[in-house]
Amino acid sequence: MEKGDIVYCINESSFSEHIIKRESYIVQDIKPDLLRVFNTKKKLVWLPENCFTKVKIPDIKSIIIDDEITDSYDDYIEVTVEFSDGVKRWTSFITINKLNSLFNEFRDYVLGNELVIVKEVNEAIIKRTIIELDKQDKLYETTKEL
Repeated sequence: MEKGDIVYCINESSFSEHIIKRESYIVQDIKPDLLRVFNTKKKLVWLPENCFTKVKIPDIKSIIIDDEITDSYDDYIEVTVEFSDGVKRWTSFITINKLNSLFNEFRDYVLGNELVIVKEVNEAIIKRTIIELDKQDKLYETTKEL
C-alpha cells in the first residue's frame, strides 16, 4: 500500500475505537507493517497494515438459521450467511452440552469443521457471534462456501 491509497477496514477487532469494518480510509503515511489513517474520531493513528485491504469487501446481506432451535442449551444448528456479492457460506453452532453428549456417545473424538461452540444457542447469540467473527476477519475461516 502507498501513501494516498484508499483502503478498507477488514479487521477492527482490537481497534474498534478507531476503525469500522468495511469503512474506507486514506493512507496518510506508512511504516513497515503499519498505516497511518484518520480514525473515526478524525485523529491520526497508526494501525497494523493487516487491518486493511485495497479492495472493498462485500457486506453481510443476511444471516439465516437453517434449523429449528429445539433446546437452547443442548442443540446443533446450521447457519447460512449471505453476502451482498451473492456468495453464501455456512457454519454450525453447537452447545457445550450437545458436544459433551457426542463425546459420551463416541468417547474418543468429535470432528468439527466450520464449528462454533457456544454455551447457549439462540437467534441473538448466533447473529452477535457472526457479526463479531466478521469484525475480527475470522468469518471466512469459520465458514465454508456453499
